[in-house]
Amino acid sequence: MNPFMSYRPVSGESFCGREAQLEALVQAARAGRPAAVAGRIGRGVSSMALQTVSRLRAAGLEPVLVDLSDLADEGDLDGRLPSAPGPGATGLHLVVDDADRLTAGGPAPAARAALEEVAGGPGLLLFGHDREALGRLAGGPDLLELELAPLTLAAWLPHALERFLETEVWVANEHVERVYELVGGHPRYLQEASRELWDLAAAGRRVEAPMVQEAVDRVAAREARAWRELWGSLTPNQRRFLRGVARAGWEPHPFGAEFLEASGLGTASSAQRAAASLLRQGLLEETSAGLWVGDPLLRQWAAGD
Repeated sequence: MNPFMSYRPVSGESFCGREAQLEALVQAARAGRPAAVAGRIGRGVSSMALQTVSRLRAAGLEPVLVDLSDLADEGDLDGRLPSAPGPGATGLHLVVDDADRLTAGGPAPAARAALEEVAGGPGLLLFGHDREALGRLAGGPDLLELELAPLTLAAWLPHALERFLETEVWVANEHVERVYELVGGHPRYLQEASRELWDLAAAGRRVEAPMVQEAVDRVAAREARAWRELWGSLTPNQRRFLRGVARAGWEPHPFGAEFLEASGLGTASSAQRAAASLLRQGLLEETSAGLWVGDPLLRQWAAGD
């Protein structure tokens, strides 16, 4: 049976890394501190929420997971929350996944009050994709903020090797390292590409080098269907800007004359508007080194479109 998950959150033995962050969340819960865990789509936010619940239970605490992934609006919140603890009862540790949906229209003080009432205090653990929105919802000077980055190779390599070998499919370190390199440590793609690789190797019980690229190509082909739809929703300038940054890799001067000319863009102000929209949509990331397309497979696809 394939040991790698596809298109769903993972926990338990399938979960990889994040040990320091999990421990920080346990300590925050013990202290009654609110926490906000943010990460871009595919960085494992929902998996982190599930694993946090397991870790809190192992620490003798009482977590309750609230999944808001299909929340229609703030008014739909009440029916999803457990009953508030009675007077003198120990408060629950409320772990809320996709919590930033509550602030889609701005601050949501009523939603925060409802969450705090159920939790019996301010010790909420909120998970989502919009760091600023989570901060508005959790608030407070003692807020613990965590950002989920790509997984490290040091964490993923032994994890993946064990999954392959426990199912008696031979794989070399270099094959796992190559998958990691191709998907840039992106947690969801690591799971999906490894799942494809296992399927390709299962008949012969052995991973061969050409299978690695084929596995990643299969994942990219599935994702491309959504990317084509997304591409059609962008303005011409947004497409030019996204393609230009994807081709550059890192772009430290996205509004300079050289980048504008190379990307077929007009004025710096029009490029700035395009960049702002792409950043809001999570298609671009901004770091100290400049702008880049953080999704490695989208970056490759957009650069060649």
